[in-house]
Amino acid sequence: MNGLLVTSQLNHTVREYDRTTGAFVKLAASGGALGDPLGLVIGLDGNLLVSDGQTNQVKRFDSATGAFIDVFASTNLAGPAGMTIHQGVLYVTNSNPPQGVQRFDAVTGVNTGAFAPTLANPSPRDVKVNPANNRLYVLYYNAATVETFDLSTMASLGLLMPGGAPLGSGGLYTPSAMAFGPDGNLYISGGTFGGNLGVRRYDPTTGAFIDFFANTGSDLYVPIGIAFGPDNNLYVATQNAANVMRFNYPAGTFMDFFIPDGGGGLTAPFHLTFGAGPSPSLTYALRRDCLTNVDDPGMRWQIEGGKVLEDGKHVANYSSVKRVSCGTTEQNTAQLWMTLFFLGGKPPENMTLLGAHDFNSGDAVGSVSAAASSFSAHIGKSFKSAANTLSIG
Repeated sequence: MNGLLVTSQLNHTVREYDRTTGAFVKLAASGGALGDPLGLVIGLDGNLLVSDGQTNQVKRFDSATGAFIDVFASTNLAGPAGMTIHQGVLYVTNSNPPQGVQRFDAVTGVNTGAFAPTLANPSPRDVKVNPANNRLYVLYYNAATVETFDLSTMASLGLLMPGGAPLGSGGLYTPSAMAFGPDGNLYISGGTFGGNLGVRRYDPTTGAFIDFFANTGSDLYVPIGIAFGPDNNLYVATQNAANVMRFNYPAGTFMDFFIPDGGGGLTAPFHLTFGAGPSPSLTYALRRDCLTNVDDPGMRWQIEGGKVLEDGKHVANYSSVKRVSCGTTEQNTAQLWMTLFFLGGKPPENMTLLGAHDFNSGDAVGSVSAAASSFSAHIGKSFKSAANTLSIG
């Protein structure tokens, strides 16, 4: 599942389109009494999670066949819409009481709490985590604003911009979706009829209105879901015409109807997202800070740690353990375990590598055995370490 995924409300499905051409590929979700598919996100197991606004559930569908698997989460959900996953946690907006964002374990689906809005009846429609400050951003349809929250304490950090009365900052009105762009700024869909429908751009720290980035033009093209694609361009689902428009990044100019009106059976699209796609290879430089040898009756442990650099920038720390035993001495090799701990999260995003280290050359080979959500696409990929350069994939 690596194409563009779009919810299709009137025929109760999620539809997948080729991420390069926009051609219809297949039904990505159907069955399971899916009533009103609104939000969608790729789960940690690689299957598709879909919020159902009619049954008040998050349902799971097989990534290969689109078949219904099970109800993944339902506790305290009411009018669930936008969703996101961050560091092993699933966040789901409740547009109906109890309004706010429900928090679930992204592995088990167990409810672990809720973020409560400070405004009355704001009707949350979308939720994202800002990777720059690790805060939760919640978009309010009725109030035309965004409220931010501390991920750990779940306390409100205040409104990002003043609430609408009824128009919000920069002419924002009845917003339905948001996304962080390649520039780190916050993009929000919405607006009013008469040439003001589209996507607006805001400073994610101050909430200051930057510009009207993309104008969808016709009043038929009411913008709902938005996502930046693998080409960095902006994709906008419009509900009435049932299409997906593409806008150039960074110019904001209209490019094409990536999915034409009703293309592939699309009806009343809401949220959209891109599947994982082929995972790119990773290249890091390892800078050792410490090395310790520990002998025991079984022979020797070699424990090493240091920094991980990407294009010269410190992005993670690493810890590796090599085990020398009677089974490795003949080949002058060692069992190798290495974990990369990426900066920014608490607990940190991570990848664990297993393989063999050759003491003659200093090289190592193996594969990625485990990883947190941000790097899960690399599980099973091979790696090689040579001359302090680590290549994965």
